[in-house]
Amino acid sequence: MSDKVLTLGLIGAGAIARHAYFPVFKEISGLRLTAIVEPNEKIRQSLQDRYSLNYLGDDIKAAIDHVDAVIICVPNYLHYNIAKFCLEKGKHVLCEKPVCINLNDAENLVETAKRNSLVFTAAHVRRFYPAVAKIKEMIAERSLGALTGFDFREGTVFSWQTVSGYLFDKKQSGGGVLMDIGIHLLDTLFWWIDDEVSSIQYIDDNLGGVEATGEIEMIFANGISGHVKLTRINVLKNFYTLYFENGIVSWNPFFPQRIYITKGNKKPIVLTMKRINPVKNLLQDFASSINNNKEPFIQGEEAVTILKFIHRCYASRTLLSMPWIEAKVRP
Repeated sequence: MSDKVLTLGLIGAGAIARHAYFPVFKEISGLRLTAIVEPNEKIRQSLQDRYSLNYLGDDIKAAIDHVDAVIICVPNYLHYNIAKFCLEKGKHVLCEKPVCINLNDAENLVETAKRNSLVFTAAHVRRFYPAVAKIKEMIAERSLGALTGFDFREGTVFSWQTVSGYLFDKKQSGGGVLMDIGIHLLDTLFWWIDDEVSSIQYIDDNLGGVEATGEIEMIFANGISGHVKLTRINVLKNFYTLYFENGIVSWNPFFPQRIYITKGNKKPIVLTMKRINPVKNLLQDFASSINNNKEPFIQGEEAVTILKFIHRCYASRTLLSMPWIEAKVRP
């Protein structure tokens, strides 16, 4: 890896930056935070003495000459214009998910990055967990036989301390739970199975705003089929379960070090993997990709594939059964 220290700009210093990025900046070799762009003056004041910055303000154009690369942590609807501007200025981009709301915009960003030989990657952090990589290996090696099906469930009561509240505005977020935590789930699923989806049936509870609950029945071209359920309004078991010819493998994204392996009627075997901070690994991969002129682990095209699938779900959606209100919303 090159000895060059890359200068980094953070665009947006709200909840995701506070929870995910600020705790690890000083742990990353080869990256130095030199600029923060944040419109909220109170947040800027709270950061004034924490970092030795060349720029702290609300003007991206003023910050851009102080950095080699940027991390975009603003509301979803702002991603495209900011990422496009940075790429056209020759800056590498790490964008929070979803990279865009609009599919054409996402494809445009990928093309712009390629045209300018820049790294464009997405914060699909779960793929960095050692357990996720181990399960990918188990599928490829067929240690439990062929993969035949899956059941992925993820749900908690929403409690994220969002600064702007954009997640509940469809124009700003692009969608609800499927566009939010669904991206992490789908990135894991698609990486594990690595095939085209041949058919889907999608239902959610969207009555004009954003969905709080969504479910997908899907079949991949290789015949593997399964079910996905996501929700923001109650607590699910929160396991991603894979069914093989000779056993079952389960993984809980909230306890990501553990893999549960069940064979026959025996008690599950628990594999405990190394504890890591996936955001730290994401930033290290970002720096390494730039310095070594190589593809990042999470490629822009993969983010586009997930966004395309989500739009496919929304385009084919039917209403989730809600007997307590159906008399009012159905003729």
